Amino acid sequence: MLRLEAEPGTVAPGIGCFKAPAANRTSPRSFCRLALLFTAVLLVGCARLRPTQEAAPESRLSPTATARPAVHTQDELRAMVAGANVVICVIDAARADHIGCYGYPRLTTPSIDRLSAEALTFENHFCQAPMTKLSTTSLLTGLYPDTHTAYEYRKLRPGTFTLATALRSAGLRSAFVSANLNASPRMGIGGDFEFTATMWEFGRERVNPEQPALGTGAPEGKKSRYCPSRWLDTFSRWLADNRDSRFCAYVHLMPPHKPYAAPKKLKRIFAGENPPTAWQGDFPFPGLEPEAEHADTLPLGEWVNLYDANLRWADEGVAQLVRLLSRSGVLDNTLLIVTSDHGEAFGEHGYIDHNRGVYDELLHIPLLLRFPGGAVVGRVPALTQTVDILPTICDLLEVPCPDTVQGRSLLPLIAGDTDSVNDYVFARCCGETPSYLVRTSDHALMLYQGGRLRCLFDLKRDPRQLANVIDEKPQEAERLVGVFRGFLHTQTRKPVRFLDPSAKEPPPEQQAVVQISEDTRRELRALGYLQ
Repeated sequence: MLRLEAEPGTVAPGIGCFKAPAANRTSPRSFCRLALLFTAVLLVGCARLRPTQEAAPESRLSPTATARPAVHTQDELRAMVAGANVVICVIDAARADHIGCYGYPRLTTPSIDRLSAEALTFENHFCQAPMTKLSTTSLLTGLYPDTHTAYEYRKLRPGTFTLATALRSAGLRSAFVSANLNASPRMGIGGDFEFTATMWEFGRERVNPEQPALGTGAPEGKKSRYCPSRWLDTFSRWLADNRDSRFCAYVHLMPPHKPYAAPKKLKRIFAGENPPTAWQGDFPFPGLEPEAEHADTLPLGEWVNLYDANLRWADEGVAQLVRLLSRSGVLDNTLLIVTSDHGEAFGEHGYIDHNRGVYDELLHIPLLLRFPGGAVVGRVPALTQTVDILPTICDLLEVPCPDTVQGRSLLPLIAGDTDSVNDYVFARCCGETPSYLVRTSDHALMLYQGGRLRCLFDLKRDPRQLANVIDEKPQEAERLVGVFRGFLHTQTRKPVRFLDPSAKEPPPEQQAVVQISEDTRRELRALGYLQ
């Protein structure tokens, strides 16, 4: 908060000054009137000079009022994190447009909003896939899904450069704590961290073989394996033994992912309200809808209220993580990154949940980067992607990063040496209607498997992505098709089936797969990852 200071008997310059002459003292009654006048004037002045972010609850910032970070050179930014720890907190299924500092009018994320006020907030950040395993693997490797190819039960290839191996070479200890089965060594990722904790390491409740109804089917609160506190307590014990060492930690919190098992006190916050921005639409092409797409969902308002309550639960987890780092004395020597693996759809384009579609509600996610001491603050409007996180960390910590990494360091962007590091975002989904996205700041091209169906959206005129303008803008569509053609040739498993209906992809390379039990299959099915 901006503080106004003045000498005794004066009002701060710019508001007006008053000082009673010594030879003409006022009476007590006059002094009271003057004191009231002084207070009123001071309050008006403070209101005029108060920073913009305090106009909204919990220091929430408007995404339209972009404030560029203060200029620091790349070397200065590297110096800020010299010897620092790295903590990445992933909030599962958190779509950016339901977060306060991204403009959502509900108080879903007061802690994240406060963190945004002392961090870099990347306004246009996108994941590489609307599902946990593909997206998380892209975060840990800096590779697009068609290059790391860790689909379904496939493991990463031995020798793949990862966050853990990069920072181990710099002498950092490492911990991987995840509440989501799909982001775990059991599913083939994260096993190169020194310490791992997932539901498989310390027990879990047996799940129903069928997917539970939203808001039910799992214990609530700390009894739930989804509870952020349960996983942060585990991380706290690890941190107590390792805080005197330099470390890197990956912490994956389950909410707001279904089954939406937040405590009842949180579910009551938004219960019965009309969600402020919820809407539903149709599939882009007739007959594209999978048969079971709308099975077992709640009315839209109740559904979104439940999601927002669970996002508030995740926000409490972020607050607990920040307190834990602070009380351990490491917060101000830590590069703290808060992001998500993917968003969540409520039927805006016919799709529900995730794993399906490449629209913004599924791919636009938060990214906050807090430097030690909150030394760099601002909002960054440029396009950024999940694959950029690994090379950014390596660049900041001066850890060698091989040319095989496909993401780009955001350090030149943060330092103001460029206005953009990505001209395009590339993302794909592997659901019932596989599709690929080529996105710029102005347009989004979607290509469906088989190469025949395509959509083009003008994002400036149509931010909800409702009007397919591919016939109105054939040149822009063809330009982006050409961009995709160039992109696919850079991938290990070239996604040619999205470009040419007659193309046949070569069989995938031999890659180790995880062996899972029937219990694991039930768990994945309960989370919506298997049909």
